[in-house]
Amino acid sequence: MLKMFTTQLSGLFLRIHGKEEMEIEDAARLLAQAAVGEGTIFIKGYREMNGVVSEALTGEEPLQGMREFVDIDELSGTDRVLLVTRRSTDEEALKLGAKLVEKDIPFVTICGVVKNSEHDLLSMANVCLNTQVVKGMLPHEDGGRFGFPSLIAALYLYHGVKFTLEEMVEEY
Repeated sequence: MLKMFTTQLSGLFLRIHGKEEMEIEDAARLLAQAAVGEGTIFIKGYREMNGVVSEALTGEEPLQGMREFVDIDELSGTDRVLLVTRRSTDEEALKLGAKLVEKDIPFVTICGVVKNSEHDLLSMANVCLNTQVVKGMLPHEDGGRFGFPSLIAALYLYHGVKFTLEEMVEEY
């Protein structure tokens, strides 16, 4: 089972790299506006995606200048937000996304994009990075699926954005 999961993860990383490469650059560029300007990059994660928040703020190589999002009233137009959630239809994330749009705060989201959704983060965010994970990766005997590596995929995307952002800031 672990070998199958490893194979699926390898394929997932290749899909993400192939499909999200330009969006990773766009996300880094948007966040870099705060990093090189007078703003702050804030990060907000929901449920298991708090693992990305933890990595960004207290990991071995934290992203300099990033702060955890606490209150929308702390933000100004020079700030940027990285919003990380399981799926693009997450109700809590949608509420925050709507407030960010209303307050004209640019933001990037990392999430699994649910296809054919009428109301989702894809339509709100300035840049949406798709984890490509909206269902389990391995088939179950009962016909369902299991093995849902949303946090692993989100961390992969986060690191892509972080590396690209740091390169941009270094060049600046």
